[in-house]
Amino acid sequence: MTLQENGILRKTDNVSIRIDSDLSNKLHEKSNEQKISLNTLINHLLEKQVNWNELANEMGWVSMFRSTFRELMDSNTKEKIQKIAETTGTIDLKNSLNYFYGHINLDSILDLFKKRCQSMNVQLRIIPINTSIKIIIQHDLGKNWPLFIIKQMNSILNEIEYRIINEDYNSQGFSFEIVKIGDE
Repeated sequence: MTLQENGILRKTDNVSIRIDSDLSNKLHEKSNEQKISLNTLINHLLEKQVNWNELANEMGWVSMFRSTFRELMDSNTKEKIQKIAETTGTIDLKNSLNYFYGHINLDSILDLFKKRCQSMNVQLRIIPINTSIKIIIQHDLGKNWPLFIIKQMNSILNEIEYRIINEDYNSQGFSFEIVKIGDE
């Protein structure tokens, strides 16, 4: 048994594998750089591959350069970005939630959003506050990306009787709170 990040003891298995010497050296270097054990690094990499990369590829998610993404976001009007978020963006998010988790609830939405931000190297904090959950995001993905996220998240949250309140935007990031409808 071992202690994982969320403080829950999980059963572990010992697995012996052979890897290329150059790859082994790179993994050791990376674990030293990150000041984590080789075992922890390999577990993180495997978890990301199995629980994000493979599923995201199967769902049709694409990768692109940040500068290209930012330009695409900012070359459209606020209204166009919000319309895309509300229509195809919400449909894609619903399909992803069903594919990844088999259901749509607040926990699956927050977990997918967390994984999505991690994969995009976007800084995210999720802070429970009384009857709400505050989301704080630092990013460099353009002025319209927050508008896309807020509209897309609010559309899917409304379907499970939650909504976004207290949106706040600044040049370095944005924040919002998620509340159960009727608890605001």
